[in-house]
Amino acid sequence: MANSKNEAASLREILSYEPSGELVVSMYLLVDGLRVTKTDYLTTLNSMIASSREELESNPNLEKAQKKKLLNVVEDIKKYVNDNFRPYSTKTLLVYASDSGLWKVLRLPVIMKSKIIIDPKPHTQSIRTILQNYKRYGILLLDREKAQIYSMYFGEIREYLAAFISDVPPKVNLRRQAVLREKKLLSRMEEKLHHFFKLVNDKTLELFRGGKFDYLILAGKKEILSNFANYMHSYLQPIRIGSIEAEPDSSKSLIQEKAQKIIDKFETEYKNDLVDKLFDEHNPNRLGVVGIEAVIGALLIEQIKTLIYDRQFIKEGYICSGCHYLTIRDKTSCPYCGGKLVFYNDIVDEVVEDALSQGCEIVDIGENERLRKAGNIGAVLRYKL
Repeated sequence: MANSKNEAASLREILSYEPSGELVVSMYLLVDGLRVTKTDYLTTLNSMIASSREELESNPNLEKAQKKKLLNVVEDIKKYVNDNFRPYSTKTLLVYASDSGLWKVLRLPVIMKSKIIIDPKPHTQSIRTILQNYKRYGILLLDREKAQIYSMYFGEIREYLAAFISDVPPKVNLRRQAVLREKKLLSRMEEKLHHFFKLVNDKTLELFRGGKFDYLILAGKKEILSNFANYMHSYLQPIRIGSIEAEPDSSKSLIQEKAQKIIDKFETEYKNDLVDKLFDEHNPNRLGVVGIEAVIGALLIEQIKTLIYDRQFIKEGYICSGCHYLTIRDKTSCPYCGGKLVFYNDIVDEVVEDALSQGCEIVDIGENERLRKAGNIGAVLRYKL
């Protein structure tokens, strides 16, 4: 994810951040050049800053000096984006900053919603979900002469995994061969092609078992792929999610564009199917819950197997500074340990982090009407309520 060792170190620091009592400004800004211009994202930033300023100034729980410090931090972010930031291949810019000197900048190659969250710790829900959920896709490009395997994740071809060259003749003028020689030649060609396909299959399986990719896309001409499919190992067949028309010599940009369409379709269908199962099977059979309060209740007793939420869902709430009890209700103190409840602008971030720490599968959904009507969040449980 990170573009350099420095960014990787920054990411680790943000993910391991411990609250110190001060508030942290987390800014997400969509800067993808294919979708927005600089004018567009600066306008969005200014609008978010204006909203944050209004919220800070009207917040009765913050002292005047604290408000001023946070406003200065927000202005520092604005200045950085205006004067120093250049998008290049970045799709979403993240800045984490505080008055005590915290300043971390991350460039992500994925599309995320623009927002500013001011809470006692960095807002990391989206990053953690990406790190856990983003799958690696292997792309196997094949013809009779050669094969190549790429790894694609975060929307880009990231790794060149393997290449093969076959000694099968690409074209043979059979009209000039005697009948017997023609048959022998065809037999040798088919035998060589058989060994070539077997070699490619074995290496692809080895890469899969080695964790180089989670799903597989085949690329080539239909007749070649149809023939090769007969050689695919039984472990590879279930992870094949589609095929594209492309050659081993095709440009990376073309391969990436075509593969992304297959990936988008696969991921959308998988997630929507999971939401349907939540409502049609799990919830009626008491193996599922929907709505933020029900999800928090299941989370507090470590009952969640899969957490499903709308990636744009934000909900205010409170967290106990002592035992980390979560609630969306304003209570005088924690009902478990009597500790102080700290206000958070987005408690969903903490729900996701707690679910991750419990080993839950995290699924972020975009624009699913059934989930939206049910409160934007739900969970498949480990056992019945």
